[in-house]
Amino acid sequence: MQKLILFTFCLFIISANAQNTVLDKVVAVVGDNIVLQSEIEGQFQQLKSQEPEATDDERCRILDNLLLEKLFLSQAQIDSVVASPDEIESELDRRIKYFISIFGSAQKLEEYYGKSILQLKDDFRDDIEKQVVADKMRNKVFAGLNVTPAEVKAFFERIPADSVPYFNAELELGQIVMFPKVNDYEKQRVKKKIQDLREEIIKGADFSYVAIRDSKDPGSAREGGSLGVVDRGEMVPEFEAVIYKLKEGEISEVFETPFGFHIATVDEKRGDKLKVRHILITTEIYPSDLALVKKRIDSIAYQLQMDSLSWRDAVRQYSEDEPSKNIGGLMTNQKTGSNYFEKADIDGTLIFTIDRMKVGEYSDPLPYSSYDQSGQPKSGYRIIWLKSETKPHKASLLTDYPKIQAAAKAEKQAKILDNWMKLHVGKNFVRIDEAMHNCPEIAKWLPAKN
Repeated sequence: MQKLILFTFCLFIISANAQNTVLDKVVAVVGDNIVLQSEIEGQFQQLKSQEPEATDDERCRILDNLLLEKLFLSQAQIDSVVASPDEIESELDRRIKYFISIFGSAQKLEEYYGKSILQLKDDFRDDIEKQVVADKMRNKVFAGLNVTPAEVKAFFERIPADSVPYFNAELELGQIVMFPKVNDYEKQRVKKKIQDLREEIIKGADFSYVAIRDSKDPGSAREGGSLGVVDRGEMVPEFEAVIYKLKEGEISEVFETPFGFHIATVDEKRGDKLKVRHILITTEIYPSDLALVKKRIDSIAYQLQMDSLSWRDAVRQYSEDEPSKNIGGLMTNQKTGSNYFEKADIDGTLIFTIDRMKVGEYSDPLPYSSYDQSGQPKSGYRIIWLKSETKPHKASLLTDYPKIQAAAKAEKQAKILDNWMKLHVGKNFVRIDEAMHNCPEIAKWLPAKN
């Protein structure tokens, strides 16, 4: 189900093609929420692109998941579950960053669709709001769900001896990531450049013309620096701290955000909604900056290898990758959501290094690439720690408790969901096109036959 949920936002990539080939129609209705044929087809084509062996039967599973999502949304509307602007914007940012990583840069994404990032966000804000609300309702259903050690043991003992799973070799990996900082000379250079642009505008130059000519924000430069109408919580705090103090028509002083240095102006104020334009000049990282961070991380690697610095302290003090830093530096397998990797799941450039390491060892600093908040690529270095490695083996409570615990929790979750659906399907209007009634997954959504 999680995999299909991730496909939801992918629809904007393939929706144009899907809608050209599918005569769209309403396939199902849950409460006030509809499921379109194009939604099913869009997710199916996305699935096929990742799993070519997927059969037409997957459309039934996709519909089942969409019906569940609409039921969560319908019940959320009944229970007055809502999403805040901050929650919606955060999820939009996360999804946009994911697609920027696929295209390689924000500019390439915008060029492909002929729309700015802000326009893409506006196009899908309503859909993402519904997704966030449905997710909050889902979390409410499963609030407090846990499994005790006794339940895990009982679950494992119910598995027939000939059905106990066999696990491939797996690794646990940690990382310390460091990126170069913008040097003071570069900051002063950029601040002077944007200060000169501000002076040019103060003396009478058109703000939009200067933005088109000089701004480095690919999403707004072509629009004369326009960010459209923004609301509180939609922009980074550093940006909002400036624009909400401006009067209409006033040009801000130069200010800094994680994206670079800006000047901004407010064309119109309607309460917390502002019509804003800005000019952005970005800073650059020089080879000397990268060399400096390499020297720093070399020192950290040496201290780790000499046992004069603990892994925990090194992660806490130096790592700049927040997702892994928050869990002791452990890397997350994006395919499974766990901290365990089969070798096939590890990037090819990294596996050669790991193959030469023993459990407990640290790698020498390795080049590392990621993306900044604006979706632009950035380069740095990282140290890899091989925390553990298991051999191929038959599952046991002693060696595989976390996985068995997760399976036991999933079983308990399925029972809770089944009971919740039985209670709420009848309380929400549900209609499904007869053409889909032959799907085995859909039987539970239909009225019981006498």
